[in-house]
Amino acid sequence: MNTQHFLKKSCILVSILILSSCIGVHADIALRSNGSGTISLEYRISRMLESLGKLDGNERWLTIPVGKADFERTVGRIEGLQMVSFSSNDDGTDRYNQVKLNFSNPNALLRFLDATGQRASLVRENGTYRLSLTMIGGMEQADPDLMALFTTLSQGYTVDLSLSAPGEGTLALYNGNGKPLDNLPGAQVISRGKKVSFMAPLGDLFALQEGVVMELQW
Repeated sequence: MNTQHFLKKSCILVSILILSSCIGVHADIALRSNGSGTISLEYRISRMLESLGKLDGNERWLTIPVGKADFERTVGRIEGLQMVSFSSNDDGTDRYNQVKLNFSNPNALLRFLDATGQRASLVRENGTYRLSLTMIGGMEQADPDLMALFTTLSQGYTVDLSLSAPGEGTLALYNGNGKPLDNLPGAQVISRGKKVSFMAPLGDLFALQEGVVMELQW
């Protein structure tokens, strides 16, 4: 495999990462009774992984927002979304972004989580919202060398997501075939209550080749 082909495949694999295609995510979503709410987001991305995308000649089209201007463009495209604050720092190994957003309705939240409309869906039935997020897509045909690379790069990174609702919420996990994931390796889950949450090492998620889908209801 030549270098250019390898890097292209690496960039494709990067694009399937959770939420905004990054490594290491901490997201707190707080909902109000009128459907509005806030998102407090922190993510960290390996500078090594970021460099892979740049070496492929796609630095202008990185899928990962790497600065305040990137988030401002994202917010500008989504009606009902507002950026309240942004900060960023770099420790030489990882880049850290901390962002707080306001959304005026659940559809604005959905569009932020998945601008393509392919990895998330939101349904309202009988006054109850159901949000489904494809956290990790099925990767049965993934290149073994690339999966080994991601296993190495993902060490020490976690996915941490919580949702606070006005009433009781629920959180459930499924694989890409709709089968419940009751005992996800390394995961810590609070599945019911006014605040539900999920935390798992990124490497453990990528080990599940059939994918991981999170379903939130409130």
